[in-house]
Formats: sequence, structure tokens, C-alpha cells
Amino acid sequence: PFKNCIVLGHVNDKHGVKMSKHKGNVVDPWTILDKQGADAIRWYFYTASAPWLPSRFYQEAVDEAQRKFMGTLLNTYAFFVLYADIDKFDPSKHELKKCELTVMDRWILSELNTLIEQTDKLLDQYNITDSARGLQDFVDKLSNWYVRRCRERFWGKGMTADKEAAFATLYTVLVTLSKLLAPYVPFMAENIYRNLVPAFFQDEPVSVHLASFPQS
Repeated sequence: PFKNCIVLGHVNDKHGVKMSKHKGNVVDPWTILDKQGADAIRWYFYTASAPWLPSRFYQEAVDEAQRKFMGTLLNTYAFFVLYADIDKFDPSKHELKKCELTVMDRWILSELNTLIEQTDKLLDQYNITDSARGLQDFVDKLSNWYVRRCRERFWGKGMTADKEAAFATLYTVLVTLSKLLAPYVPFMAENIYRNLVPAFFQDEPVSVHLASFPQS
């Protein structure tokens, strides 16, 4: 069975202060690392602004980036794990290619392949900010468009053809997304991948960081 999801803490701070060493107001990075984790800090810097532009760094900004992206992704992941456990869904026994995909399934898979192509291209150009924002936009579509409009497909009794397609599609998206996110949020990507892949596919790499980058 799938394991429980990781839980991220939240920190609130109302003030953004321009840091200056001679003013003595530099934020201690270990304080935020201990409370919100390295992935949250990474993601904030990736999406806040281009690397050559100054950024205002404060805990509330990290918390907002964590909530909007990481929280949304983990909620989607938790949704899949919950119903996959209930229905004892084994991805090795349900091939996506053999499923009767709906329009929504084909749409999110098309969006996923477009994302792979765009992310690969932007990373080749060292354009981290736009690539990360593209990933963030996709996660929003996945949660607020695909999952929200397909929830009832996961609720029905028995493994119908429609439910099988929904499970296989969401599984494929989450596994592929974990590979895309591995360079950005390595710990969260590893947690998702290891829970979804090695237990069902013995021939696949045991770590997302040993897996090949997706191809569109």
C-alpha cells in the first residue's frame, strides 16, 4: 500500500526587511530551514525573481510559496494515495495505453507533455525562474481543473473502466511530475517517487535522482 504523505509546517511573519549585514538584520537561514525545510526555500528563490535581480527574503514569502505550490501538489498527491489505497490500485496492472481515456484525461496528459518540452528547453537555457513558474502553473491546473472535475470518477464502487483511466492518468502525471521536479525540490520529489514507483515496478530506479529526465 501507499505510505502516508509528508507534512510541511507553516511559519508566519508579517514583515519583509531588506537584509544588510552592517545593520545586523540578516535572517538566520537555519531558522527557516528547520521550520520550513530546504525545498520551500529553494522554491521561493526559483520563483520569486530572476537570479540577477534583488529579492526581499522573509519567512512569510517562503510560507506563501510553500502554500501555493508545495501544499497544492501534496494535496493532489494525498488525494491519489487515499483513493488508491481504498481501491487497492496497483499501477503495474493498469497500463495507461490500454485505458479508455476521457477528454479530461487526454487534456491533462497533453498539458503534461507540453510542460516536459518547455521545462527541458528552459533548463537548457538556464532559465530557472520561468521553468519553475511553468511547473507551478501546471500543478494549479492539475489540482483545480483535472482533479476537481474528476473527483467523482474516483468515488464510485468497483474498478470501472472510467475509474481505471482516472487512476492511471493521475498516477502517470504524478510520477512524471516527480521526475521533472527532482532538480528543484529534491526531497519532496524523492518522497513522492519512492512511494509511487519502486514498490510496484522492481526494474525501475529506486530513487527519482537515478531516473531519466522525462521526454515529451
